[in-house]
Amino acid sequence: MLAAGWRLRAWPGGLASSAARRGVRHGTAAAGGAAAPACPEALGEISGRLSKLTAASLNGIMRQCGLGQGTSKAHKVEALSAFVWGSQQLALQRYLGQRKRLPLKCATAHKAFVPEEVVSIDIGFRNLAFAHVARGGRVLAWQRVELLKEATFEPWALAAVVEAFVRDTLPVRPAAQCTYIIEHQRFRSQGSANVTNSVMVNNLIEALLYANLRHCGAHIEAVNPTLVSIHWRLSDAWDPSRSDAEAEAKAEAEVDVEAEADAKPAAGASASKPRSRRASADKNRQLALTIAQMDGLLEAQKRATAGQHDALARALGQPVPRRRAVRSAEARNVDELQQRGSKHLGTVRDLRRRLIKKERSISLVQSWVLASLAAQQPVEQFPDDMWPFGAGQHMAFADGMGEMFYREKKKDDLCDCIVQAVAWYRWQHAVAGILDTHGSDRLIQGRSG
Repeated sequence: MLAAGWRLRAWPGGLASSAARRGVRHGTAAAGGAAAPACPEALGEISGRLSKLTAASLNGIMRQCGLGQGTSKAHKVEALSAFVWGSQQLALQRYLGQRKRLPLKCATAHKAFVPEEVVSIDIGFRNLAFAHVARGGRVLAWQRVELLKEATFEPWALAAVVEAFVRDTLPVRPAAQCTYIIEHQRFRSQGSANVTNSVMVNNLIEALLYANLRHCGAHIEAVNPTLVSIHWRLSDAWDPSRSDAEAEAKAEAEVDVEAEADAKPAAGASASKPRSRRASADKNRQLALTIAQMDGLLEAQKRATAGQHDALARALGQPVPRRRAVRSAEARNVDELQQRGSKHLGTVRDLRRRLIKKERSISLVQSWVLASLAAQQPVEQFPDDMWPFGAGQHMAFADGMGEMFYREKKKDDLCDCIVQAVAWYRWQHAVAGILDTHGSDRLIQGRSG
């Protein structure tokens, strides 16, 4: 199954195939409109160009565009061809929304592909966060909202809460000007047979958000949070013991595993194959070694995040908080860990993975806030690929946002929505360049009449 299909779905409009889902979403009109007509000639032209590239080159293009890379070269070409043609259709639609007349060249339409604004939503029934970001990096709105104090399955209550949030709190902009990106919710956690109440409620909220925004005429896209994590290197796959190539391969494998876990039906414990005692011991040892390595990464990241938090306090003129020394929550003795069983170790590993991602996400956004406040943030210690909009170009946070972020207790939710927004913008800028190189010249042909 191509991971790009899980990565992003469109609203409205149908999905042609699992291999081309990521591309079809750009082939749709604004909410309430019909899907853009297929053009076999254009798809054939794009496919012919892409087929001449190596699999490694195709992977590079898909990575730049924020796409899961899939498996075979044929699947990559099919998905990327549909994506490029759908993106061209959306670029032309946005251009016509601004100019009301056809451009003379396709490249002129491609310049309108990147929308002026994006509203990024990180879903949670108790901690929903959104960021409204302009194309140049100016943050227009950024806040966390408590939709519900407790999970509920009452349809009237959920519908009323989401409707009020969209009507009274969420910025509503026309489709030609703004795109709404929503963190795509999973139906299960780690392929578990059990579905928790919070997962079910978040999926209901996701559906209600789509319905309300569609009613407003918004252009909506869903984003796979795992691909955002890969883009910013938030995963535990990136550590000093691995090269960038090894880390990317491990992180991309996580996307495929999650896609397969969501695609197949939940299976009970009885469906798993019994392991030999030797195989179980080997697995436990490997899990214990992984957890021990994660503990070291987590401790180092917590110290770095705490140091940034102190720098943020000084930049805002706040007293530097006193805190306890950062200590690991789990013993790092491998021999002791591996005696606890694979089920327990798997749970501990997943918890460490979430905590590492959380700390790295907070650290990244704190760096952006510090740079925006012109605090002591040495450029040489800030990698070029971690600047939000290119080397030396920082975010512009509105007055009061830095202090709001400093005082916020649930920083991870605020961080998730803004790193999602910036990653998505970086993908869109990359796509606009890909359209000039690999797009079809048939975009304007046949429309002048």
